[in-house]
Amino acid sequence: MDMDDEHDPSTPDDDRGDWRDEVPDSERIGRDRSRIGDEEWEDLVRQIAEPSAPMGDMPAEEVRAALDDDDHWQPGPAEPIGWRTASPTLVLSWAAALGAVALLLIGVIFFRPLPGWYLLIGLAVGVGGGIGLFFHLPQHRSPDDGDGSSV
Repeated sequence: MDMDDEHDPSTPDDDRGDWRDEVPDSERIGRDRSRIGDEEWEDLVRQIAEPSAPMGDMPAEEVRAALDDDDHWQPGPAEPIGWRTASPTLVLSWAAALGAVALLLIGVIFFRPLPGWYLLIGLAVGVGGGIGLFFHLPQHRSPDDGDGSSV
C-alpha cells in the first residue's frame, strides 16, 4: 500500500486547530445585528424545544364531563349562508349569465351551423343576466371596508 497515513480522511488533522479562528472577516459577526451568534442561536432553539405551557393534569374525559355539566352557554341557531340568503333576482341573474354561457357552448358543440334563433336567445339571456348582476352591485361603501388597499 502506497497510501500516505497523514492524508487519511478517517484520522483527524490535529495541526489545523479550531477552524472558527480561520473565518474570513466578511463572515465574522461583528456589529451587524441582522446576524446572531452561535450562543444566541442555541438559546433560541432551546426555547423553542421547551414546552411553553405545562401539561394539564386533568384527563380529557374529565374535561369533557366538566364542559357537558356547564349549562350556561347555548349556541344560537346557525344563520343560513350562500345563495339561500341572497335575493331571488340576484340568483336569477347569476343563473341567466352562467346558463347563457353553457347554452352557447352546447350550441356551438352540438349544432352546426348554429341556428339564428338559438344564438339570439343565448345572447339575450346572457345580456339580461349581466344587466341584472350590474344592478346588484353595491351602491355605497361601508366605513368598515377601508380604502381598499389592504390585502
